[in-house]
Amino acid sequence: MQNTLTAPAYAYQQFSDDPDIMALFAAYNEMAQSTLSWMIAHPLALYMRPTLTGGLLDYAALCLYGIARHQVGSSQIVNIVGAIDTTPLNTLPVDGNQLPRTSSRFDVTDDLFKRLLTWHLYKGDGLQFSIPWLKRRIMRFLTGDNGHAWRFNSTASVSITLRDHSVIIAIAKKAANEHLITLLGALIRNGLLSVPAAFTYSITQGD
Repeated sequence: MQNTLTAPAYAYQQFSDDPDIMALFAAYNEMAQSTLSWMIAHPLALYMRPTLTGGLLDYAALCLYGIARHQVGSSQIVNIVGAIDTTPLNTLPVDGNQLPRTSSRFDVTDDLFKRLLTWHLYKGDGLQFSIPWLKRRIMRFLTGDNGHAWRFNSTASVSITLRDHSVIIAIAKKAANEHLITLLGALIRNGLLSVPAAFTYSITQGD
């Protein structure tokens, strides 16, 4: 790779004896060389590098790959049925029910955003959806800090069950920390990870 300017700017010969014009071109070439050196040290396409963070990472992901960073929300509905002696008096009628909803929001960190980018951009598995395809995607997401596609020997920590149009994903606790598994489920539910839209997805944690 070329590390120096191939064709630096220069003044016409008749101005070569003017110190002010020569100083202008020297300063311009110095700035151009500084920009070139920065671009070499910060290749925007290699988003997993530690030098790409914050707004620069957002810029590279959006301009090169068309993927934006979003704030993610997560909600859970719990069905409470009013059986006798299960709720305080006069708060829920017998055989009545209420659906309390708990919700939370979290920001997508640089590490999480890079894992998301690798989920979308890694081409080694092909584009055909299958159970092994999904298991490898999940393992790569859970083990690939800062979006790295580390090699793993097995996907046995991830179990997938198909039931009608539901995909039930069970992940062993040893595969990753509980918080990261929770974030994976939230990203899938929010449609930020590419999976077939014909199914609904749920994630549980096992031993």
